[in-house]
Amino acid sequence: MSMFCKHVHFTPPSPAVEQRIDQLMARLSLEDKLDLIGGATEGTHAKPQAGIPPIRFADGPLGVHWWCKSSTAYPALIGLAASFDHALAYRAGAAIGRDCRARGVHVILAPGVNIYRSPWCGRNFEYLGEDPCLAAQMVTLWIRGCQDQGVAATVKHFAVNFQEYERHAISSDVDERTLREIYLPAFEAAVRDGGAGALMTAYNLVNGEHCSQHAHLILDILKGEWGFDGVVVSDWGANHSTVESVGHRRGEQRARLGDADGHVDERGKIVAGAQGRACPRGDD
Repeated sequence: MSMFCKHVHFTPPSPAVEQRIDQLMARLSLEDKLDLIGGATEGTHAKPQAGIPPIRFADGPLGVHWWCKSSTAYPALIGLAASFDHALAYRAGAAIGRDCRARGVHVILAPGVNIYRSPWCGRNFEYLGEDPCLAAQMVTLWIRGCQDQGVAATVKHFAVNFQEYERHAISSDVDERTLREIYLPAFEAAVRDGGAGALMTAYNLVNGEHCSQHAHLILDILKGEWGFDGVVVSDWGANHSTVESVGHRRGEQRARLGDADGHVDERGKIVAGAQGRACPRGDD
């Protein structure tokens, strides 16, 4: 699925666009390409030799609070969901999209659609409720409203994110039917019906595997079944292995690069992987 957007300056995917991208990429070295997708704290690095400007991200969903000294605070998404108002969901997304444009922001890290699994979740207020059907309908309109302003929405946190305590270590263990019927419908709607430009993986693990490197969630479901061809971004500090997140598929050897003292060189790993070189086996 490609990004949906009605903005006058939006150019939908096409063979001509892909050809232009290939021309730009030809101007970059391998290291430049990896630096580009690796990103910076609040966006991406510019690559002037290819005419690529920095892409600005801003956190959400209750307002744009990066790249500004003050910001409009919007009602929490739990309140929006409780309104059952589809038109209001579109207007809310559009308003935040306009705020992004005013601050030069290209990508908003919102909306959040995790289904409430526990009343103790510290971020329940910024998610779209406990009903998968309602959340799916509301997120579709929010994303369309935002992206019609020329700003990419980032649906998050994929998937089954439900608590802040030990959020980098906790595993949300769930069977396939429950995953599909309760925790994934809003994400699927965001991708297929909302046309989200980006998706953020969660801090937590699902069934013992970090979401940022979860083959079943990302490869089988998101890209395979739903056909998502947008940007997949990890949450900040949630990427535990560049090799497993970027370069691995099931059945391949999992490897790590390290020096004689056992220090892992993440940049070296991904450069080696991109060049097709063998990665020396280290501690996994």
